[in-house]
Amino acid sequence: MEDGVYFEATQAEPLDGHGQTRAERRDQQIQRILEAAKNCFVRSGFQGASMQQICAECGMSPGALYRYFPSKESIVEAICEADREDDMTCFGALTQTHSAVDALVEAAMAHITYTHEKGSAALFAEMRSESMRNPAVRSTVEGHKQQVADMIAPVLKEAIDRGEINPPVDLNILMAIVMSVGEGMAINDLPARGVPLDKVEVALRAMIDGMLRPTGPAKDPKA
Repeated sequence: MEDGVYFEATQAEPLDGHGQTRAERRDQQIQRILEAAKNCFVRSGFQGASMQQICAECGMSPGALYRYFPSKESIVEAICEADREDDMTCFGALTQTHSAVDALVEAAMAHITYTHEKGSAALFAEMRSESMRNPAVRSTVEGHKQQVADMIAPVLKEAIDRGEINPPVDLNILMAIVMSVGEGMAINDLPARGVPLDKVEVALRAMIDGMLRPTGPAKDPKA
C-alpha cells in the first residue's frame, strides 16, 4: 500500500448520517474524499500528495478510502466527472440564444464566475500540469475538455452555416483557440487578481467578436 500506510484493523470510520440510505452515505463519503484530495493536491501538488495524506485529511482509514478509490488517478477522474456536471450547467445554455457571440460570452462568463466562486483555479492548474506528465491524468483531463468542446462546436458550426459568423480560420483551429483561451482564463482566475467581472466580460466579448467576425445581426433560425 502506498507509502507503507498501516492502520489497526479495529480502526473504524465515524458513524454519522443516521437515517440516510446506503447510497446517500456512499455519496457523502465520496464527496468527503474528493474535497480532502483537492486540498492535498493544491497544497502539495499531485506528485507530492500521497494517499496517506488524503486519508489523514479526510479522517478515513486506508482500507475505507481504497474501497472507493484505488488510486490518485481514479480520484482525478471523479473530480472531472463532478466538474462535467457543473459544465453542463455553464455551457448547457449555449443553444438558448440565437447569437453565437452572445452564447459563447455568456457560457464563458458563467464558467469563469463559477471557477472563481469555487476557488478551483489552483486545482485546475495542478491537474493540467500533471496531465503533461501522467498519461492516465492526461486522458481524463483531455476527455473532460473534449466534452466541453463537443457542446460548443455545434453552436459555432451552425452559426457558420447560416452565415452569422465568418471566422478567419477553420472550425477545428477555431475550437483549439477557443478552448485554450477558456482554459487559460479559468486557471488565471482574473477576478481573484482584482479584475472586475464586468471588465472581463467587456474584453472577452471584444476578443470573441474578433475571432468569430459576425457578418450582421443574428438571425432567428426559427423565424
